[in-house]
Formats: sequence, structure tokens, C-alpha cells
Amino acid sequence: MTAAREPGLGDSAARPLVIEAEPAFRTAHANPYNARLYTTIAEEGHTVRDLSYLRLFTRRVDIVHLHWPELTFLTGRRWRVLARLLLFRAGLRIARLRNDTKLVWTVHNVASHEQRSTPRLRAMHRRLLVEEVDALISLSAGGLDAARAAYPELAGKPGTVTPHGHYRLDYDVSLPRAEARAERGIDADALVVASVGMIRSYKNIPDLVRTVVGGEHDVRLVIAGKPAGSALAAEIVAAADSDPRVLLDLAFQSDAAIMAWIRASDVVVLPYRAIQNSGSAILALSADRPVVVPALGAMRELQQLVGADWVRCYDGEFDAAELARTLEWAAEPRPDRAPLDRLDWGSIAHETVAAYQRVRAPARLDGPLTEATASVNR
Repeated sequence: MTAAREPGLGDSAARPLVIEAEPAFRTAHANPYNARLYTTIAEEGHTVRDLSYLRLFTRRVDIVHLHWPELTFLTGRRWRVLARLLLFRAGLRIARLRNDTKLVWTVHNVASHEQRSTPRLRAMHRRLLVEEVDALISLSAGGLDAARAAYPELAGKPGTVTPHGHYRLDYDVSLPRAEARAERGIDADALVVASVGMIRSYKNIPDLVRTVVGGEHDVRLVIAGKPAGSALAAEIVAAADSDPRVLLDLAFQSDAAIMAWIRASDVVVLPYRAIQNSGSAILALSADRPVVVPALGAMRELQQLVGADWVRCYDGEFDAAELARTLEWAAEPRPDRAPLDRLDWGSIAHETVAAYQRVRAPARLDGPLTEATASVNR
């Protein structure tokens, strides 16, 4: 997908930009975050495409924007990983000579949840980032600090904070609770806790199940999503121990199914062991369901953005006492609609483009290039 016209070749910092993003639109079926960001940027008149190594060598590119570089460069057979690393770096060097192209990295996670490739190739990947990245974007101020701590070579690079945008434009969040429960066979009067989405070990789902099964609360727990491996699936089933309060749907969930489970719930609990940002939390809030998350990563900042009525942060483990506090908190009255104005895509896209322009032409702006933060810190 591209903007309506190819920008001219002028050197003004205010002219439309040509952006090659990895990824831009090609992963919209899995997570609409990138596609929504770049659709909004394109609507401002900029050209946005999914990254092409060929265009790096042959066409004008102002910005290359990476999101999950470990997935881009460290996935697959070793010879493919090596080829991608070398080809990308060569193309970027040519693009810099031809167009003064800049490389921007949105640091969604400081480190991948899964170790990929060999130590030698991971070292090459790190060198690419620390030697080539011109600017950082993070979804939280804490995430930006964590990135600079993990990559001290990037401490002097400019950084911008833009929050994770909502999903209300990409999912149908209108399904009434009663209808969602009827579809899923859940009693209309039940108190329902849900944890929905792809299940990985760091998300700590077996412990959540054991916490509910080991207590005497009158609650229904919904676990819906495909586990990453048969061993994890077996552990979840064993933890449920055929307790009728636990409803397991351990399979891939369509967008409609995910939204139905969330809309059927009273509260979404995400008891992660490690977390920086959470699209699952944003998705639940987009569906107007309160969220309980550990006080890790950017979760305190999310609470500040949306409000303590909608985001509850806990310290330590999600144990029986925390479950009791969660159920009490979930039953408190709150408005029907979560206040997500500060997660608006228009302002996020505007701030992202401003970050591009600052790194493209810092001398043309008022004063030296300085740290820029979006409304998350205002």
C-alpha cells in the first residue's frame, strides 16, 4: 500500500517522505498495529511500502523503519539469515550514499522472548543495530530507557515515545456481553475472567489456571488461544484438572472469536512473568474490558494513560490473594467505554512522522536534536 503520489526530490524536511517499513502492511492479518500506523501515515501524503532490498539499491528511500528485527533477520536457516543481514546492510549503505537514508527502530521488546539463530549470527545482528540505527522509537518511556541500557552504544541516538494505538478501528467491538456469553455457553450472571491470545510460556497461563482451581471463588476462567507446543497445552489441561469453572479453548482464535471471548468477560487477566508492552492489554481495553497486568515494563505507563479504573497493576505473583483483589476490583462500577483518547492513531502517526523529520534534517529544526516524547509523558 502506498500514498497517492510519489513525493518530489526536494530536500525540505517538510516534504512528503518515502518510507520502507519492515513490516508495513504484509502482517495485518496477524496484528493490525503496523498496517494501522502506516495507513494513517500514508493518509498524510507520505509513501509507505513494505521493505524491499531491491528498492534500497535502486530507488529513493528516506526512512527505513524496523519493528521486530530479530524476526526479520534471525528467522530461518543460517545461510538465509546471513544473506539477509549482509544484503540489508549493503542496501542500506547504498541508500545512505544515494539518499541520506535513515534507519529508525521501534523497540517493541528489548530482547526477543525466544532465542533465535546462532551466537555468531546474533552478534552480527547486534552490530547491525548498534552501528546503523539512527533513531529509536519506543511505546513507553521505560522501554526507551531499557533499550538504551541494553544497547549502550545507542545512548546518544535521538528517541521518541509514542504509545501503542488502540484497536477499535480494526476489530468489531460492538458485540453485546449477553450475546457473546450466549454464543460461548457462559451463564449470563457468571463473573468471568479471561486470558485470550497466543499462549507462550512467559505468559504464565498454567499458574493462572492453578490459582483459580486452587481457590473457592465463584468465577469462570476462560483460556482461549493456541499454546506454543504440545507440552504447554498438556500443562494447562493438567492444571485445569477438569474443574468446571475453567473453560479451555486451546486452538487458534479468529478475530471474531477473540473479540467474542473478551466481550463475554468481566475482566482480562494477563499474568506475564516478563513484559514490556502488551498488544493483548490494548485489545482488551479497545473492547472496553478492564485489564489486570503485572507492574512490569510499560504497564504502569499504560495505567497512567487510561486510568486506574481500567488498568490494575499488581506486584509479585498473581496468587490467590491477588485473584480475590482482582475480582473485587472488576466488580466496581465504571463507564461503559474505556477512555482511549490518548491512544489515538492520528497523533501517533503525526509524532512518528515528526521523529522521521527530526532525524532526516536535525539542523533545519529549532535548536539541536533533542529527546521527543508524545503525550504519554505529558
